[in-house]
Amino acid sequence: MVERVGLVEAAALAVPDLLGEFEHDGRTGGRFTREIDLFVARAVLEGVDSVSGVTAELVAAFCGEAVQGRDGSWRTPAASTRRTRRAAIRWLFRWLRHEGICVADPTIDVKVSEDAVAGPRPLTDVEVAECRLMSDRTLSQTRLPACWALAEATLTTGEMSRLVVGDVDLVSGTLDTPGLSRGPVARTVSLTDWGAEALARRVEELVGGGGDESTPVVYRSGRSLNGGGATAGQAINRILTYAGLSNDPSATAKSVIAWRARKAFEQSGRIEAAARLIGSSSLDATARLIGLDWTVGP
Repeated sequence: MVERVGLVEAAALAVPDLLGEFEHDGRTGGRFTREIDLFVARAVLEGVDSVSGVTAELVAAFCGEAVQGRDGSWRTPAASTRRTRRAAIRWLFRWLRHEGICVADPTIDVKVSEDAVAGPRPLTDVEVAECRLMSDRTLSQTRLPACWALAEATLTTGEMSRLVVGDVDLVSGTLDTPGLSRGPVARTVSLTDWGAEALARRVEELVGGGGDESTPVVYRSGRSLNGGGATAGQAINRILTYAGLSNDPSATAKSVIAWRARKAFEQSGRIEAAARLIGSSSLDATARLIGLDWTVGP
């Protein structure tokens, strides 16, 4: 069946679902669509016209393809461009697997080298989109997507271990976060649209398995609360690894929180809004987290 599916045809069928998935993030959806179109065009030029003919080498060559600057010169693409290209093709093959068109993902072994940066940095929208895809890579289990959804809601891994089903309000799309004695304060935070869907699947699975309002959302029984925090941290690190960010020391669990906090600042223009969102009492620490010299403005 795989050999009979043309790459051009398969990509065309995938685009409506891609645009639907990124309905509330048109920038990423449009970028992914353009990169997929460019990839398919390159593949066809190289004689690859079927899904089964796509190899990791072909994907890697596309990701590293030179870009033309405004002055007309050609140069090696930045790591962010290579990650975006890989993320787009990775989305395509996730869709193809979901539709039963193929079973292998040639993007898995494609690595993107990173420049080391001191301290955690906010993830980019493209990186978040790729991590969402990779958290749900098995297309069945709910715990990894739930952990990522909680990170997007600015919960630390310690808070994740304490969150129970009763803290989740799926109607309003909010969480009552427990806070930590030495860390963020208790607060009510909004889930992202993607996060709300991921948490709904998780809660449905837990309740369907006999859970109630006191059931931990992601914590696994038989371990201390601190151990639960460690396993939540391991879950986030696993997703970052799946997304190809494990060799970037500036991409950590805090980077997800920083991404959401940065968005809060950009939308409001106030560092206080970002600090309230993450439960921080320090404006300076919040500014450092989102990579902002807030003394001189955005």
